[in-house]
Amino acid sequence: MAASERARTRARERLERLAQADLESEEARRAAIATLRPAVGFHRWCWPLTDPASALSTGGIAEFDLWAEVPRIAVLEEHGDITSKPSLVLGERASITLSAATGGDLARSTRWRECLRPYGVGDELMTACRDRHGCWGSLELMRDSDDPAFGSEDAEFLREVAPLLAALIRNGLRDGGPSPHPTGRPLPPATLIVDAELRPTSWTPAFNAWLDELPTGAGVLPPVVYELGTRVLTPPEAANGLPASVRVRTGTGRWAVIEGAPLEGADRGHAAITIRSATADEVFDLLAKAYDLTRRERQLVALMLDGLATKQLAAALCISPHTVQDHLKAIFAKTKLRSRRELVSHLAGRQSSTSSAERHGGAVRSATAPASASRELIASLR
Repeated sequence: MAASERARTRARERLERLAQADLESEEARRAAIATLRPAVGFHRWCWPLTDPASALSTGGIAEFDLWAEVPRIAVLEEHGDITSKPSLVLGERASITLSAATGGDLARSTRWRECLRPYGVGDELMTACRDRHGCWGSLELMRDSDDPAFGSEDAEFLREVAPLLAALIRNGLRDGGPSPHPTGRPLPPATLIVDAELRPTSWTPAFNAWLDELPTGAGVLPPVVYELGTRVLTPPEAANGLPASVRVRTGTGRWAVIEGAPLEGADRGHAAITIRSATADEVFDLLAKAYDLTRRERQLVALMLDGLATKQLAAALCISPHTVQDHLKAIFAKTKLRSRRELVSHLAGRQSSTSSAERHGGAVRSATAPASASRELIASLR
């Protein structure tokens, strides 16, 4: 498992190139995994994507045999274990090994005892793929129980390349242009109620329609449902302060927002998980970060979303029309779009994409992942 400094240097250089490459999201991440393997050494891995504002899951890819444990893992990674994704997102260090966090006694981790040890997993190295815009995903590398633990140099290397991994994910969120024909009929908002154990108790009729489009994994509800339920039901004194909301691209290409809130009254201790179409502002905020637009570029596009022409843009921003054109050239270069109509449509999320569903927040899955049974799960509770 030991890797040389030369191997890490080569891996870092390769990741720098991948972060700049125009690759589809899953292709880029699998290339990154192949690059990291000889530099770090691991067997199983999971790479969930997250909303940069809340660090809640939007989908991802994985190669492991822990599918039955996904709901419990989602809960414990959110709150209640010795390590958690929010602690990495908000903490000083972006990468940590389970062996270091537990002082070498992995059994101190509830997640390891209940979810990882039964499958022969030993140490784990978790890294928040974060940059100045937020956390775009969490890379979780696992060694087998008979392997040596990850070393401090492994955690340090992943900490150093975390911004490159974040850039790689941001690149994958970029559509590369609008699709001429949106897919899927509009869906009304929907609500799912879960109890204190995060078991579904009731839901509105539209929830099943949304469920057909949302990222799922391991034949269960989307992992974000468990994360949201845990986040809003965590006592205020132990809460992490991150928003209980996540933006996700569905299988038909539409943008949705999934939110959570605790219930009061007769159902106190339960949580409501709501799903609705995302607003143009919500999509714009996410894609502006993905394209790394500057503050001025964001202001310019935001005004364009309101329908302002060049002279109006110049007056609103107190700049010349020539400067407006210069900013637009820079924005077109970043987005690789060719017209204002395409730009406004794309950054407002008003069209679907011809890319794969996984590229836009698809299910956590691998070639051998079990088929989704989310609707069967709901139906069984009727």
